[in-house]
Amino acid sequence: MAGEQLAEYNDNRKQGLIREVIGEAHRNGRGAIGLRRVLRSLEQGEVLTLLIGANFSAPGVKCHHCGHMDLHDSPTCAVCSKENTHLEDIGDAIVGHAIRTGVELVYIHDDEEFDKIGRIAALLRFRADQNTAEKAAS
Repeated sequence: MAGEQLAEYNDNRKQGLIREVIGEAHRNGRGAIGLRRVLRSLEQGEVLTLLIGANFSAPGVKCHHCGHMDLHDSPTCAVCSKENTHLEDIGDAIVGHAIRTGVELVYIHDDEEFDKIGRIAALLRFRADQNTAEKAAS
């Protein structure tokens, strides 16, 4: 009985997070969907909760000098110009970065709505591009 209740609670929480992150992203709020946007948000320290599909997989690169991750297969880092390492699956690097930076990780299994948005999304603590002097003054 307790196991069933816990499973139901976890399923409901995951569904709520998916709805929240999609809604926030569509309102240009505290949501990021898709690999490119999630990578940028991770790098800027915006991510509170990372949602990643259990079957997420994508190639990419990572700079071991500065830690920059990118989905563009480039031999050199776009940030520091040092050598990139090609990754068959950037998902492992993303999860490692999330763990090291204290980001909550939520694995999503078999969700059609989540699959449609690329099997990766993030609920953000803030949006760096919206932290302007005008907003701080209000």
